[in-house]
Amino acid sequence: MHLMKKYLFTFVLMLALSLATQTYGAQSDAQAPQAGKPVAEKNDKAPGTVTFIGLENDGTDSLGAKFVMRLKERFNQSNLFSLAAASDKDKPQLVISVSTQTEFPSRPSIGSIYSICWVFKQGKGYLPFLLKHTSGIITDDGLGALVDSIFERTDGIASRYAHLWK
Repeated sequence: MHLMKKYLFTFVLMLALSLATQTYGAQSDAQAPQAGKPVAEKNDKAPGTVTFIGLENDGTDSLGAKFVMRLKERFNQSNLFSLAAASDKDKPQLVISVSTQTEFPSRPSIGSIYSICWVFKQGKGYLPFLLKHTSGIITDDGLGALVDSIFERTDGIASRYAHLWK
C-alpha cells in the first residue's frame, strides 16, 4: 500500500509540474521550434568553446533508459556540446537531471513519465542553480521527437545562460 501511495504521489507531482510548465511557459514555447522537425545546428559560439553537459539518469524503466541513451547519442553527435567526463567535475557545466518511471506499473509497455531539470554547476564545492524544468510522458512512437525537443531546449538554455560559463 505504501508503494502505491508513493507512485501515486510521484505521478500527481509530475502531472502538476507538467501543467504548471505548460501554463507558465506557453509564451516561450510559442517561439521555440516545433519538435520533430530537424533543425540545422549553428555553432555561433566562439571557436573552441562548447558547453559541457552532465547527464544524470534516475530511473529503472526501459523506455526511460532508451530516452537517456538517445539523448547522450544526440549530444555526442553535436559540435555545440561536450558530455562531461568524471574528470570535468570542476569545470562549469550544464547538468541535465532526468528522472523516469513507468506510467502504469502494471502495464510498463504503454509509456513512461519523465521529469527533467536543467541545473548549472560551477564546480566542486559550489551550490548548483536550477535553470529550468519540465515533465511529461514518453511513448515509444514519440521518442525521437522528444529527444530533438529536449536537445533544442537545452541549446536555448545554454545560449540564454551563456554568461554563466564565462
